[in-house]
Amino acid sequence: MFMNGNRTSMRFRVIIFSLTAAAIAFAIIHSLMPSDVSSAESGGLLDILNYILRSLGIGLEISEHLLRKLAHFSEYAVIGALLLSCAYSFDRIRPHRFAVYVLFSGLMIAVADETVQLNVEGRAGMITDVWIDFSGVIIGAAVMWTAFAIYRKIRRRYTEK
Repeated sequence: MFMNGNRTSMRFRVIIFSLTAAAIAFAIIHSLMPSDVSSAESGGLLDILNYILRSLGIGLEISEHLLRKLAHFSEYAVIGALLLSCAYSFDRIRPHRFAVYVLFSGLMIAVADETVQLNVEGRAGMITDVWIDFSGVIIGAAVMWTAFAIYRKIRRRYTEK
């Protein structure tokens, strides 16, 4: 089905799949936290970020709501990048062949993540968060696809010399 020359090493594949599983577990574990625990965690980071902004003379204050939405987007951008890296591990030349699987997996992880929150004290699964998460998957996968394309182009340039 695949030419062996298009695949990455087994070591790369194991590392990427392990990192992907860890990123998904990270998202789900945070969704299992009761709201007071999650708010305390967000509050500590929020204080640090707002302190940094004030120290830099930036008159902007980040709200907890914005921070939480950015966290959702960011963690799912990482998941999207890792999912595309999994696809890359099977076909370095055309990882985009697996785009449907990457996007569907990212969407299902986001849906599962929000569904978990329906059963956690003080939390609510929200469709808007599914869309934020899925947007992160799309952006993360697109950034990684671009990085792989640039890498291939640079590598091709050096191997032709």
